[in-house]
Amino acid sequence: MNSTIRTGLLGLVGAVAGFGLQGCFTPQPQPECSVTITSAGLGLVPYYTQLKKIDATGCGAGTTAGDLDHMYVGMQRFRTKASGGDFTVALKPSFLADPWLGYSYSADYDAYNNCVYEESCNGEDDPTYSCVTDVLADGGVELYDGRPVDTANPGMGFGTVTDPGGDFEVDLTNLCGSVEEPVYRVDPTDMDGKNLNIIANMPQFPTAGKCALTPTSGGTQNYEAVPTLTGAPLPAITYKVEFSDTNVINNAEFPGIAFTGKVKLTEGACVANYNVVAWWSGYNTGTPEIHCTPAAGSAAGSLSYATECDPNADLDAGRLLGSGMAPAFKPQCQADATDPTSGICVPSVDLTAVK
Repeated sequence: MNSTIRTGLLGLVGAVAGFGLQGCFTPQPQPECSVTITSAGLGLVPYYTQLKKIDATGCGAGTTAGDLDHMYVGMQRFRTKASGGDFTVALKPSFLADPWLGYSYSADYDAYNNCVYEESCNGEDDPTYSCVTDVLADGGVELYDGRPVDTANPGMGFGTVTDPGGDFEVDLTNLCGSVEEPVYRVDPTDMDGKNLNIIANMPQFPTAGKCALTPTSGGTQNYEAVPTLTGAPLPAITYKVEFSDTNVINNAEFPGIAFTGKVKLTEGACVANYNVVAWWSGYNTGTPEIHCTPAAGSAAGSLSYATECDPNADLDAGRLLGSGMAPAFKPQCQADATDPTSGICVPSVDLTAVK
């Protein structure tokens, strides 16, 4: 190999080495602010949001806003500008969404299913599932539509109904009556439930490991009144969720998997303020919280080690996966306030002090 070729190869090697070394010492770009995207349809659980009450006013019987110890908050982050800049974040708190989803209220507003055992009073799919009225004054029994039920030979609690299509038996204990069903509350000015989401701005990059959320809209539902067949109608009521001083922790240990702040919950005349500490429990859980068994003799609210919370797998113990919580949380089992023999996995580190 002649000297010219050798010199050229050495120069090329030197250049490649120089570029490699330069890359090692070049400052890395700052990570952007992020949140953990949650989606019930994809099995991505929401943040478990622990609430510590500061104060509450106007919270009487029948309200829940002033007596909560947690709620769930789903989040999604959106980039509104291709060139970068601030993000838009949507937060959906369960306190606001549960009435809309039918989880918070029940009432008898649908006569169709007013039957003790069956969904359909009129036995729509099978006439033998039709319900009957209470025993009449003369001792007789009627079907829901007034047809008589022969109880002369009831045998095993059944009565016979004469029908042109063929006689059939019905269960004499399947009485027509008041059956409550879930009530899906509706805001007539927001039929699509867009304002179930709280829309907030979030900076592109964290400051001192935190990304402040600044709410701009949403978070309110003015649910309309619901008439009922039995009992008092459900009155119109306003639900509102207002976050403040909210920071999503964004650093190497907690990359958008926890946030802290304050929240004001409104339920009609009931207004309650809480401190908030929220965390994401991970993909392995399937639920926003991980249930655990505290150490024997644990006091209410105390922390103890539990295998259900351990983020590390232990093949020798037959535990193929960890809990799903980030190791940086140093998760432990917090004994329940009312039943200290059960608990949930919580971070043992003070997330409000994370820098």
